[in-house]
Amino acid sequence: MPFENIVGNDKIKDLLTETINSGKILHSYMFIGIEGIGKKMIATEFAKMILCNAKNQSKPCLICKSCIEFLNNNNPDFIEINPDGNSIKIDQIREMQNKILEKPIISDKKVYIINDSEKMTKEAQNSLLKTLEEPPNFVVIILITSNENLILNTIKSRCTKLNFSKLSKEQITNILNENISVNLLNASEGSIRKTTSNKKK
Repeated sequence: MPFENIVGNDKIKDLLTETINSGKILHSYMFIGIEGIGKKMIATEFAKMILCNAKNQSKPCLICKSCIEFLNNNNPDFIEINPDGNSIKIDQIREMQNKILEKPIISDKKVYIINDSEKMTKEAQNSLLKTLEEPPNFVVIILITSNENLILNTIKSRCTKLNFSKLSKEQITNILNENISVNLLNASEGSIRKTTSNKKK
């Protein structure tokens, strides 16, 4: 079952599963929500499902070449872009654009995840906009952000936006598999990252 090891945001997981089952995968998505609630985990699982080569069974099948390469962190059709230092620079987006026109190697599609996309410089965002306006039909771009206000409206308007919910106190407790104080849970504000960070203080 897809997403079975990821806690929270069940409506979004159901929507993405239905997207895969229907084959109506869009070119660009924006996953929005505070840090530490599973956006990247869900985006990565969604990418695995998109790239899976299974024809008549649920995805990800975990046994096709695409899934095996994905699990080995070696799928050439999956690219993740992270900040270089404090920002995502225009050179990183240009490198992506140079590769994006190349057809997929293993799967029918290519998936790009831009993590912490609010950290793109203005130049990088303007450059990305050109790709979002006319993406190749085999490309899916997923932007992950904890602050959409820092992203150009022209980029947001070209993405299907999915707003992620904070985790409940019960979900955080279950994930960590231990009793957490009420004060710590309140301070975590629904984020597993904040909970673990505050525990160390």
